[in-house]
Amino acid sequence: MNRILKSILCATITASLIGCNSSKEAKYKAGTYSAEASGHNPGVKVTAEFSANELKKVTVDASNETESIGGKAASELEKQLLKNQSAEIDGVSGATETSNAVKNAFKDILSQAQTKPETKEMKALKDGQYTETVASFGVSGMMTGVVTIKDNKITDIEITEEHDSETAQWFNVAKEKLIPRILEAQSVGIDSITGATTSSGAIKNIVSRAIESAGGDVSDWSKTSEKKTDVKKIDGYDVIVVGLGGSGVLSYASAAKSGAKVFGIEAAGEIGGNSASVYGPMALNSKNLKDKYNNGQDYINADDVYNTWIKYVGTEEKEDVIKKAVYNSGSALDYYMDNFDFSFDGMNGLLGSFVVPEWTKEWTVYTADNKKWYKFGPDHTYQFKHALDKAKQMNEKNDYMLELSAKELITDKDGKVVGVKAISYDGTTYEIYGKTVILATGGFLGNDEMMKEVYGSSVHKIGDTVNDGTGIKMGQSVGGATYALGTLPMVHISQVPNIIRDDSLTADQKAILSALAITQDTKQVNEKGELLSNFDESGTENKELTVGVVFTPGFHYYNAYTQEQIDAIKNKGLSEATSKVSVFGLDQGGKVPAANTPITDLDKIIDAAIATNNAFKGTAKELAEKLNMDEDILAKTLGSDKDTYYLFECAGYSYGTVGSLDVDVNMNVLTKDGKPITNLFAVGQDSEGVGNKSGAAYSPWGGQAQSWTFVSGQIAGEQAAKVANETK
Repeated sequence: MNRILKSILCATITASLIGCNSSKEAKYKAGTYSAEASGHNPGVKVTAEFSANELKKVTVDASNETESIGGKAASELEKQLLKNQSAEIDGVSGATETSNAVKNAFKDILSQAQTKPETKEMKALKDGQYTETVASFGVSGMMTGVVTIKDNKITDIEITEEHDSETAQWFNVAKEKLIPRILEAQSVGIDSITGATTSSGAIKNIVSRAIESAGGDVSDWSKTSEKKTDVKKIDGYDVIVVGLGGSGVLSYASAAKSGAKVFGIEAAGEIGGNSASVYGPMALNSKNLKDKYNNGQDYINADDVYNTWIKYVGTEEKEDVIKKAVYNSGSALDYYMDNFDFSFDGMNGLLGSFVVPEWTKEWTVYTADNKKWYKFGPDHTYQFKHALDKAKQMNEKNDYMLELSAKELITDKDGKVVGVKAISYDGTTYEIYGKTVILATGGFLGNDEMMKEVYGSSVHKIGDTVNDGTGIKMGQSVGGATYALGTLPMVHISQVPNIIRDDSLTADQKAILSALAITQDTKQVNEKGELLSNFDESGTENKELTVGVVFTPGFHYYNAYTQEQIDAIKNKGLSEATSKVSVFGLDQGGKVPAANTPITDLDKIIDAAIATNNAFKGTAKELAEKLNMDEDILAKTLGSDKDTYYLFECAGYSYGTVGSLDVDVNMNVLTKDGKPITNLFAVGQDSEGVGNKSGAAYSPWGGQAQSWTFVSGQIAGEQAAKVANETK
């Protein structure tokens, strides 16, 4: 009996203990959580899966970071988080900004997932002015800012040094819009300014470092902004323009001039898009330029241009559209000069065609009152702003909104396009109704997934990455077809693949690195390890129409140097050819020394290049393993399987895509059976494919893409206004 009682008692006690243990409060709310933080760039995303008491899985998406640095650190950071089960991790050496972003994002996740989030007293910040320097978007220097902290508040943020003269449009909008929002929210966790995400990230990094210098924890100052959920309706418009880059602004202006009530939306914090970063348009026989420079006489044979263009595309399928592109290029320029005060210079022979050298007068440039030529940067954006404001004043109902991203076309029960749904940066949804819609979203350079789908890989970028294919996808959603979608992106800029944006090298040292990578004065190796021959340069069979060296997306090559060559450069200097190399569009501000000038600091340059994966050192076997090449092929190309070699990588940079929606001569989007969608239009890079050839380099005469913004913009605006006027 006693034994039975003891057994019962033991069972009761065991059950009680088990019950106590099972009822123990869980550490986490089981589920999957995510958060974002800014590293070197904004948008470092961490996703974590929890059971009741354990972190089970974690994923770090650092795809927006420099691939060779932050992007490469993602897997190691995942391992550290899983092992430590907390945000208290070592991080990855050389990827400090990415590591800190992952830590801060994971702290945010813990606050979401923990059943009883750890309560800690917020560290007080020490009063003072804190000067911080970080890597910025600029290619020629870093960004410095002074953050003032008083009474545990961020009271002022001043950017004191910034070198983004060629990308100032995007930096300026980040400074003007982001800084007040940080001060208002007292947080670096607010959204970056669309179109200026990297500049935004740099500003937030300055503030984050200041918080740390003041003795604070950045996670305490990283609360995210609460989004609105309301829906607003806007109606009564004739024309809705989606995107206010060059082609969108010009469409808006043309529609307004034609008497339409126009509403424009732009995802970025500023207008201009890629048009803020170009020299100017092709313009054949502009009356204004003829009168000014050529006694009113034609200065180029437009028939020659047209015939060459038809030869390039190899078909007359789009001859009516190509005729407009050629013969309207001058008159479209005149239209906007006469009606919207655009200013251009030309006829001097300093710019011309990449294809036909004698076409030296077809390319114009933006100018200002001081007659200065504007190449890259925002200096001519004022012309687009002026045109937009002038067009807005043509009807009291005309209006536009920035930081408003189009999401989908609104259709009626019959499938007819009747408007656009868009979401503001603050979360508000806008339903905008109108009789016609013009798509002007600038192609799909910023959509890596779409780039890989079309080309098999993404591409290095120098253009506006806000352009994510929205317009093309919206057109497809209502039956629109594409045309020459596989036309190669616009590329005639080459540089090292991972631009060094900090001060680890001087500007002159960076210039030397670039020269070593892009010179053609040494042996060149393709990505298979083969000797690179001329037929690989263009990616197109139409070699007479290539734009310098046109790189296919993802295509890159390596300049190979022997140890003997490296020693000679160190002791005797660069060759004449290498010393004269110029970096078009991505110049980091330094100068390449004259030929035969010893480069005594070459080892430092090479070490920095290797550290950033811009150069690789080793035997053929070692290099083949690093670069996924065939060892035997590479050894044959280099000349030995035993010697040490240096491979400096060169990549092509793209500033826009070309393939697009299919349109007719009126810029109406066409269905797959060639029928126009009468109230839907596409312009600029959303329609540029119709003058091109899939798989080939884009039509390569100077300023052609920018010219298309003027021609297509004028036509679409006038036609949309006409359709709206006829619609009851």
